[in-house]
Amino acid sequence: MNKTPINIAFGKKLSELRHAAGLSQEAFAFMCGFDRTYIGILERGEKSPTLNSLEKIANALGVTIKDLFD
Repeated sequence: MNKTPINIAFGKKLSELRHAAGLSQEAFAFMCGFDRTYIGILERGEKSPTLNSLEKIANALGVTIKDLFD
């Protein structure tokens, strides 16, 4: 587990954006090509996403990668 402040902040932002889009973790994971459990791990701040994962997440949410960190 790697619950660093940046992972926690990213997870919170990801959860907020996902909820704002009206998506469940399962539906969002499917859109990204991820397992549902991976989204939960990210939202809890337990792991850092790769750059490729960030791109998939941003594309699925219709935002820029920068928006994931604002």
